[in-house]
Amino acid sequence: MLPNQQEVFVSYIYGLCDSRARKSLWTDIIYCANRFKKVPWTLLGDLNVTGFSHEHSTNCRVTKAMEEFNSTIRAAELEDLRTSGLSFTWNNMRSGTTAISKKLDRALGNWNWFYCFGDSFGHSYNPGISDHSPISIQLMHHIQSSGRPFKFLNFWADHDDFLPIVRQEWTKIYDGSPLRQVQMKLKSLKSRLKCLSTRPDTLVANLRLTLMKVQSDLDDNPEDADLKSLEVRLRHDFSISVKKEEAFFKQKSRIQWLKEGDANTTFFHRMAKMR
Repeated sequence: MLPNQQEVFVSYIYGLCDSRARKSLWTDIIYCANRFKKVPWTLLGDLNVTGFSHEHSTNCRVTKAMEEFNSTIRAAELEDLRTSGLSFTWNNMRSGTTAISKKLDRALGNWNWFYCFGDSFGHSYNPGISDHSPISIQLMHHIQSSGRPFKFLNFWADHDDFLPIVRQEWTKIYDGSPLRQVQMKLKSLKSRLKCLSTRPDTLVANLRLTLMKVQSDLDDNPEDADLKSLEVRLRHDFSISVKKEEAFFKQKSRIQWLKEGDANTTFFHRMAKMR
């Protein structure tokens, strides 16, 4: 149910790699199409098959699996949503002549979806460290803002310059009482620490933008070995940085529930704003 009380139905798809195993998925899609024929219905996700020859970077052949997929889409009376972002949504993580890219992820809608949300569109994001591109359906744009009060961030302690900076500031001599001297040292230390980076998500954002640019270039040149090598390095740096970002949001939200590998940054950011 949308904020305007409009009822919609959404199906999230994951198609198996085996074409024979996907036949049950095609049957389910046709069943749901009949079930949701009179309401706005969209389905999106990884269907694990291309629909057209141009959705494969190296193979223009129309396969039996593609024919079965398109037959299902026609029977279900579904259409692709207008899309933006990457053309290919999956790659085999290889370089050179063995590199393969395909459009395996898509968003589709029935007639009622297009009637109610004709301006909606699907967007394929850069894959980051995954081999698949996330896809979302855009209905409107949201603008968010946030403040950044100063506090000691735990990830600073892992920085190579952290101990040298603390040592330099603590050896400085100030006039006044011992309490005044500590106050002045902390004040000076504060400005030095802020130079280390007050938020790791800034670095993550910069790395993400760089990685997105490289992956967009790879989308046009899947066989470029230099671009693929650069993407591998950026993926590594990005993986390390997102762990620091995760630790930052965990500290800011003061929630200990976070498990290793469970990076619910949206949830923790929302809780941090509530604090």
